Amino acid sequence: MLTAIGVPADDTTAERGAMQHWAVGKTANRSVLGSLNDLAFQLQVGLLDFPDRTLLAQSLWLAKTPLKVIDYGAPDQATLAAFAAHRALQAVIGR
Repeated sequence: MLTAIGVPADDTTAERGAMQHWAVGKTANRSVLGSLNDLAFQLQVGLLDFPDRTLLAQSLWLAKTPLKVIDYGAPDQATLAAFAAHRALQAVIGR
């Protein structure tokens, strides 16, 4: 998914490694939960209306959905911006 939206390959590899350890916890922001529920509903509709779409295509479609929790930006663009900011920070600190 990250590669499909344009995140550089080395960043996606690093992210995949960092995602090997995770935890689930209670959200501190109910707006995030609302957005996740909305995306889950949209996915259900997408799967029913477009059953021939791959899961990647469904994900890319959802990634264009404006979300209030990110100031009505789209998740794909917010993700690209976050990776670019991280890369810029790493360049500044010399990593």
